[in-house]
Amino acid sequence: MRYLALLGSHERHGITAGYLQAVLDDLPDSAEVETVFLRDYDIYPDTKEKTCPALDEIEAKMAASDFWIICAPTYWGGMSGVMKQFFDCMRFRLVRMTSKADTLPGKYKDKHYLSMTTCFISSTENFFTGITDQTFVTIDRVLTGAGLIKVGEFVGTGTWGTHAPRESKLAECHRLAQKITNRPRKDDNTLKRYILLFFMIAVMALITMSLQAWWFGVFAAGKFWLTYASFVIIFYILLASILHFFTFVRHRRR
Repeated sequence: MRYLALLGSHERHGITAGYLQAVLDDLPDSAEVETVFLRDYDIYPDTKEKTCPALDEIEAKMAASDFWIICAPTYWGGMSGVMKQFFDCMRFRLVRMTSKADTLPGKYKDKHYLSMTTCFISSTENFFTGITDQTFVTIDRVLTGAGLIKVGEFVGTGTWGTHAPRESKLAECHRLAQKITNRPRKDDNTLKRYILLFFMIAVMALITMSLQAWWFGVFAAGKFWLTYASFVIIFYILLASILHFFTFVRHRRR
């Protein structure tokens, strides 16, 4: 298994790099691991006259690797300019463009990736403000557009005024290393999502009908419309609450 870490920080040995190294250190001894410090490369967009040699070199490493670890700090509510510049210059190498400017997965389809970022603020503040959200959104938009499959993400909070990674966050890095090492290879989670959706609906329908029977006794004859209306209202509230939890509350990075 070959792992490629792309480090888009300003410091080669800073706190962000420390969290990345904690993940890499826990990978199996048999794994082939390489880190690309993007600031070492003169990265600029390809033109019709000339391609960028640095992109050629990095792209060869990306193609040869099975798993990518994308690591960049969050500045001003978005990813570092070093990583953003790299993604911008790689856009035509990562995806295929149609005549209508739609993007389709390119040659990296079905590889896997882990995304990592850091920020100055605390975990609590990041939970409520979502400062790091846009960094992950950008990484996910780029890599899922290229056809890669996400395995997980990490955010190292509270970096302001510190000189070393936090122990609690290092433990999280170690767990992530185990996760990406032991994760079985598979193309996507589509079947899993459909199965989970089925059980969600089944449970909500059971709760809804139980509440109907308890509150209204609506299964008696002649109460069809009361049954229908109460079912719709209860089902809507339950589904909206679950969707809100998974798309907003649980999605907040700490």
